[in-house]
Amino acid sequence: MKNKSKLIKVPVATAILFTIAVVIISSLVGYKLAKLKSKVSTITGTATASVKEFKPEKTEKPVLDFYVMSFCPFGNQMEDLLRPVFDLIGSKVDLQPRYIFDKIENITENCKARADVGQCDAYIKNGYFKTQAECKKVVGAEYTKCTDTANYIKSSTGAYYTSLHGRVEANQNVREICAYNIATDKKMWWDFVANANTACNSTNADTCWEEQAKKAGFDTAKITECFNKEGIALIEKEIALTEKNKIQASPTVLVNGLDFPPEEAYTQDGKGTLKVGKITLLQSEFRTPNALKESLCASFKKAPKECTTKIETKAAAGQAAAGAAGCQ
Repeated sequence: MKNKSKLIKVPVATAILFTIAVVIISSLVGYKLAKLKSKVSTITGTATASVKEFKPEKTEKPVLDFYVMSFCPFGNQMEDLLRPVFDLIGSKVDLQPRYIFDKIENITENCKARADVGQCDAYIKNGYFKTQAECKKVVGAEYTKCTDTANYIKSSTGAYYTSLHGRVEANQNVREICAYNIATDKKMWWDFVANANTACNSTNADTCWEEQAKKAGFDTAKITECFNKEGIALIEKEIALTEKNKIQASPTVLVNGLDFPPEEAYTQDGKGTLKVGKITLLQSEFRTPNALKESLCASFKKAPKECTTKIETKAAAGQAAAGAAGCQ
């Protein structure tokens, strides 16, 4: 179900530097490509439509865990998709945000493995650089950046933490966890995240977030206090859950502990179908507000009356995430 996209011509030099940067940065935060499989890359179903069924455990109050990174665009889209679900049945379900972090025990060893000028011969052979001098300049700069501890959240034990898009994103992940835990009315959290997604990014969030939190009704001093006192423990909790549930990409959704949509529901020709409760969803509908609502409604022991309401998919950019793309 790969989407067709327009080709953009990039100057050779720019392409080389971009490729190296992506390889190094991706490795830096620990997301080894050999170990990761996004939903797109693991769609190995047959080319013909085959109806699968989503059968979650039924509970009194279903739980939907959504794993994201605060500035992953696909994770932000998932938050947009879930907002109308929250508005409809948020008081009767638990919509729980989860965040993806990376932990690095030894900065020097990690960075040497990721940005080693000793590999310049291989980079040159593969066309990434023309000369040793050029390679050493770029890779050496990446190594220096990698070993700069200011680019990480550091624990008292000497461990370092980051997120895919860097330290600022990791900081925002923690702030959003704190805000969720602090908010007695979860609408405040949804408003804060929507504000931050619109106004902030992975480079300016450290100075941008406070205004967005205040607009949502938060006492920002409490979020800061939580960050300073509980930040490391909160990160470790998220890492434990991420590893336990084998989370590989943002966004990933679990409904009562079960992947939604299940990978086997996707087919290469885009004609996969999934039976959820009393309805059957087309593959193009898997990532829509109504599909997410139906996954929760199918998880109730006794579904509330709100489950009879269909959430219409709007044409807003944040609700155009029917595909299976993600940050990994």
